[in-house]
Amino acid sequence: MAEPTISAQFLRHVANCVELTGHSAAGLLAQIAVTREMLEDPDGLIPLAHFVSFFEDAAALVRNPHFGLHVGRLAGSDSIGPLSFLFLSAPDLRTAFASFARYLSTFQHATRHQFTDQGTRATFAYGLVDQSLTRRRQDAEYSIGAMVSLARQYAGGDIEIGEVRFEHERVGDYARYRDYFGCDVFFEQDCNALTIAGRYLSQRGRVFSPSLHPILEEHLRRLEGRGSDQTFAGQIKALIAAAPLDALPRLAEAARRLEVSVPTLNRRLHSEGTGWRALLDEHRMVAAARLLRTSRRNVSAIALDVGFAESASFTRAFTRHFGVSPGRYRKRETGEP
Repeated sequence: MAEPTISAQFLRHVANCVELTGHSAAGLLAQIAVTREMLEDPDGLIPLAHFVSFFEDAAALVRNPHFGLHVGRLAGSDSIGPLSFLFLSAPDLRTAFASFARYLSTFQHATRHQFTDQGTRATFAYGLVDQSLTRRRQDAEYSIGAMVSLARQYAGGDIEIGEVRFEHERVGDYARYRDYFGCDVFFEQDCNALTIAGRYLSQRGRVFSPSLHPILEEHLRRLEGRGSDQTFAGQIKALIAAAPLDALPRLAEAARRLEVSVPTLNRRLHSEGTGWRALLDEHRMVAAARLLRTSRRNVSAIALDVGFAESASFTRAFTRHFGVSPGRYRKRETGEP
């Protein structure tokens, strides 16, 4: 399966923000074998894992645990390539969020992102689907922070955020988050997301002419699908990863969404050396391992998080998969006594 990638231009904005703090980004770029020339290539792609690790290492370098929020605050029309212009040139805020969500995967693979318009309110959700990427807080806080910044720029500042949710635990003073977003912020949630009141969705932009939007859409349509995983198992993995951990899709639903019969789905997975249950179990177990390494939630809570009705069956499944119980795994990986 192809390694998930992200546009090199996304990293350019983060590296520039490192430089703005008075530090050099050269050493961090060298660690992931990326040059400044690569950051300027509009078609350049780098491994998503390198981008996420760069972000975490940059926060440590500049000694700012909220570096992701800082980078998000500085997001603008040139921070994420065509996607910034697409958002800021939309005819209304509803279209801005919807088109951004549609085309994000063209520039960043292996992410779960969705814009949901519920009438009275709307939600933009985002998250990395690769559960092995445990150092991901900066990326999450940047991504939600950048969407808030773009929305406020689009509306000329005339917008309020309803609430913000993050998958990770809170780090530092809660007031830092509250002041940044201007709303309630919740942690250890099922996804990273922001909500806004539905009354804002019809608001028109104040940055670029909407005549630019269809031109950008046509350009992005031509780019869709580049570098994505074309195997059938990869498509199933993406479908599973896009769902909440406690509400993973059923076999029949997956077959319907991929427009094949259940027997055909099973046959194609078998031809690629795997199966539906194996992919589902792998996703749950890797997610559980990430939560054990990166959160203080107890085993019973994590069992519920990954879709088990009770902790005993989860413990048996985890032990079969990793050869060690959840408790022993946590102690081994975190060094807890």
